[in-house]
Amino acid sequence: MALAAWALAVSGVGNAEQQFLLLKLDGSYVKWGGPQLGTGARVRYAFVQDEMKFAGARNCNTMVALAPSLQRLGIAPDRLREETSAAFAMWAQAADISFEETDDVARANILIGAQAVPRGRAFANVEYDHDANGSTRQIEQSLICLNPEQRWKIGFGGDRTAYDLRYTIAHEIGHAIGLNHPGAHGQLMGFQYNETSRSLQEGDVQGAIALYGSREKTDRAAVPASPKGKPAEMGLR
Repeated sequence: MALAAWALAVSGVGNAEQQFLLLKLDGSYVKWGGPQLGTGARVRYAFVQDEMKFAGARNCNTMVALAPSLQRLGIAPDRLREETSAAFAMWAQAADISFEETDDVARANILIGAQAVPRGRAFANVEYDHDANGSTRQIEQSLICLNPEQRWKIGFGGDRTAYDLRYTIAHEIGHAIGLNHPGAHGQLMGFQYNETSRSLQEGDVQGAIALYGSREKTDRAAVPASPKGKPAEMGLR
């Protein structure tokens, strides 16, 4: 997993041990909900069904439905939905951010699909409010796109030429909600794929809490309705 070349200039700060790293774009952190670190959010996600184009996105600029390519690998659409739901649940259990699936792509804040032009493994694109000032800005749309020509699987098993779907989607969700790579390994947000754990690690949880506060909080910030701004991009290799 690695930042695309355009995004290598993106900076972030983490804790002393670099267990987590927050995205910092144009000098500001980015998150869903209110533009204050440690405040909660509600986010809707949807699966792309028809071809969709996103001007300015580098690798997710055109997405198509992901399910057909997975079906050729023996992964049914219901399993894709289950694994994706489980990936979002990891983050919802870690911090005060909740996720709701919708069939209406126009209402979704995070869109998930396959690359129309396959490249790499998987990427996330984050668009944020360029008009706002301050140390933290609101994310306004995130995209998650997987390469339909790569081999995907459910679960581990030692064959690292095929990537676990839940692990990959959970990693890209981390980018989509405002986390960067803290390093190569040790956390699910590390940029090297491994098969040691399918769950969030301590640094992943602490990063999510830094952005959205702890799960015990009950007040949730509203999600902005319309996307705008330039994207930052994160990818899986």
